Amino acid sequence: MSLELPTGAVPAFPDRMRVYWAPTKRSGFADADTAIDTATALGFLFKPFQPTETDYIWTNQDQLSSKLEMNIVSGHFVLSRRWQNNPALATMGNFLSDKQVITETENFIKRIGLLNDDAVGVEKVTYLKNDASKLVSALSLSDADFVQLDLFRKNIDEIDPNSKSKEIKASYPFYRTDPSKGLIRIVVSGSKIQNEKIVYMDYQYTDIDYAKNSTYPIKTGEEAWSELSSGGGFVTPIGPRIGEIKIRRVFLGYYDSNENQKYAMPIYIFLGDQGFTAYVSAVINEWIEKK
Repeated sequence: MSLELPTGAVPAFPDRMRVYWAPTKRSGFADADTAIDTATALGFLFKPFQPTETDYIWTNQDQLSSKLEMNIVSGHFVLSRRWQNNPALATMGNFLSDKQVITETENFIKRIGLLNDDAVGVEKVTYLKNDASKLVSALSLSDADFVQLDLFRKNIDEIDPNSKSKEIKASYPFYRTDPSKGLIRIVVSGSKIQNEKIVYMDYQYTDIDYAKNSTYPIKTGEEAWSELSSGGGFVTPIGPRIGEIKIRRVFLGYYDSNENQKYAMPIYIFLGDQGFTAYVSAVINEWIEKK
């Protein structure tokens, strides 16, 4: 692993960053009712199967064998429909534009009460097509039978306190364990029928309380690079993991955990060729509570 940065050296970064409180959801009396309300809004009206106290599974005896699996404490769920049971769904892909897909899908999520303000504004659209009953990448929107939409948490903007116009002096993106996957992922067909339009939905949103934060000293970029090149940090599952890897960009951001997290922590993000992505915790180790 080696650095191939535009300036030839790791840039200078701030010496401190904010850490935000991310309250962990705890079990409560209303969990089951909230889960049932969400399931109803998604078209699942019958009583769920409960393999555990916190895991509910709904199944519909419909053409698409619709299934909803949810953790009622976190509120995270996966909705899946076997679109292959209705091959006509793969012929309805008459999508007008990326903007249309984003607007219609976000309106649906908002209508069922699951779209938070910080999950709007950073979207990734992926075109998919049917290939022997499997979804594979399509070259363009006009070639797509389905569209996958990933919604990521929007950046934290650092405002210059000395600027009367509230000028943004830095903008920090959120990166997930799998950086290609949003907090919310939805695959939509071209059907106008709601229970056929949403063929897949993976909802993993977690709360962050931006009003509750503290500032902590962070490592230098050089220290973070030294840690990564010595085998530390975390290399994400996408991109190469062996061979000669060249790092092209280094910047600061925040880690968006797959699970309920106690804090939203700053990280150094290292991007390289072929999608290589790695993270190093930015806060100086002495300030992090050891478990």
